[in-house]
Amino acid sequence: MTTRAPKTRTAPVPATPEDDGVLRLSTASTPAVDEAREPLFYIDDEPFTVPKLISPRIVYLGIDKMRRDGPLFGSMYVAELVLGTDQYQRLLAHYEANDITEDQFDQAIKLISNLFFDQDKRAARGEDGAGKASDASPAT
Repeated sequence: MTTRAPKTRTAPVPATPEDDGVLRLSTASTPAVDEAREPLFYIDDEPFTVPKLISPRIVYLGIDKMRRDGPLFGSMYVAELVLGTDQYQRLLAHYEANDITEDQFDQAIKLISNLFFDQDKRAARGEDGAGKASDASPAT
């Protein structure tokens, strides 16, 4: 059973200071857009997909969680952010049911962590694909 990619918000219009010089931010909803995803690993024939581009929001939230709660809790939080809650819960269910071993579970989490942390290295090498935080700057 294939799961739909989680919805993401489009970037809101940048906030600007009003005439009084005070910045006013709006939390008004923006339209949801489908996120491009690709498989990172499979359990049996079930694909577990990740965003082709990891958003700066995910990077910030993951690093903040690691800073506050340590690398173990941060890694699990990053796994949920990158996989999406549905896929993350399915991965945990496979692990809890002993469908996959501890080593296999660790391999999946390591793939996600490598994707999350290696994105800057990948971008610096000019590689496209999953884990890249943003497109390379255009040549000037």
